[in-house]
Amino acid sequence: MKLLKASAGQAVYHDFIVAPHTSVPAKRLFNCFIIEGPVDPARLERAVRHAIATHEALRTSLDGVGGELTQVIREPDEITEAVMTTVDWDGSTDSLASIVRGMDNRWTVPRELSMHVLLGRAPGPRCLVACILDHACVDGMSAETVTDLIRGEYNRPGGQPRPDQVPQFADYYAAMLKDGLEVYDDWLRALESSAPALPQWMLDRKRPSRRAWTRERELSLSDATNERLRSLSKEYVCTPYEIVTAAVSLYFRRADGVPVRVAVTHSGRHRRHGFEVVGLLRSQVVDVVDSGRCEDVRSYLTERRDELRRRMTHFGRLPVEEVCLRAGLSTGWRSGSPGPWEVELNGMYEAPAPEAMDGHSVVQAPDFLEDAYCENGGTTFLLNLFLRPDRVDATLRYVDPPVSKEMAKRVGPDLESVVEFLAGDPAGPLADAPAFFALAEELRPPAP
Repeated sequence: MKLLKASAGQAVYHDFIVAPHTSVPAKRLFNCFIIEGPVDPARLERAVRHAIATHEALRTSLDGVGGELTQVIREPDEITEAVMTTVDWDGSTDSLASIVRGMDNRWTVPRELSMHVLLGRAPGPRCLVACILDHACVDGMSAETVTDLIRGEYNRPGGQPRPDQVPQFADYYAAMLKDGLEVYDDWLRALESSAPALPQWMLDRKRPSRRAWTRERELSLSDATNERLRSLSKEYVCTPYEIVTAAVSLYFRRADGVPVRVAVTHSGRHRRHGFEVVGLLRSQVVDVVDSGRCEDVRSYLTERRDELRRRMTHFGRLPVEEVCLRAGLSTGWRSGSPGPWEVELNGMYEAPAPEAMDGHSVVQAPDFLEDAYCENGGTTFLLNLFLRPDRVDATLRYVDPPVSKEMAKRVGPDLESVVEFLAGDPAGPLADAPAFFALAEELRPPAP
């Protein structure tokens, strides 16, 4: 067993997860897939135990030790709790939400593992496998890559679990913290020199609400927008992801011209066998955008590309919540005041097609996100970008209030308009681009 002092970020999320009257699904990751054939439960459990043995993050729990929140990392032979639960399943995709919701009680009691697997047995040969992760312990790891590992091990014939030699978070935690503290002043300057991207009335409405809900919208970028992204990325020698990041940063500029902060993550989570070193690895980049320094589209895109790459030197170093804690700044969780950011981008590679299991085809179950009560915390806008060779797809997750469904519905088309603007006259003034603050004023609710 290993003990590591939990970071400020873990303490924040742990508080959020176990807080009374707070919905636990808000910080839970899951991946569900359907096998068109029978599944051997013993063989599946062996595959699950292999995944758990391979990665310490999956054997991590957050416990109080000596009055301090601590990462407790158990060895594989120290795990006594069940790693898998078998349930009845009616064979329909409509029942997936209720099956995952049936795990609610597990997340509010002490536990040894940060993951659990559900095997749903249908009347016919079809089976359902759902992998559920506690985000507080496995940030940086996705449920998709865990299920990929489980399927690969299930197909390996016989034998005891065979942990691969992979880097573990505990191995480099101290070095990462030391490295992060060296750039602490840079983090702090970035936070103090900027302001939230949202208008003040939205922050005021979010703070006193005491009730907020996470909601999600699919954003399908048009063929024309994707072609503009490809063309711009060639012209500026960068990736479509960097162009989208520039577009989002320009769209969420402030009416008063104050530099804004946007959280940026570029992740390899969905690559096949694409595990990175994980534990609690806060990988958001606090990216401060001062578009007022740029005279035109060309200078803006060039500066954004170069500045983003400089900011990425902070990638995976000191958790931004740790900076907030040390500086006495609010993290935004449960405190009611604005957090480090209100707009976040998360870039992910396209999830690979599921590997067959014992020759039986595997179908990815439809994604679903129920409206989840999140108690006045979290990033107001989270844009998940799925990076494919020929296009970018996206989902928009938002917090209501302060964002209404009508407002969220307009964000996607507005962002496409910003990309169209960037692909136009390179000497054009930035003030002509669509801006979120105009939309926010248009949909500002009447004063009570």
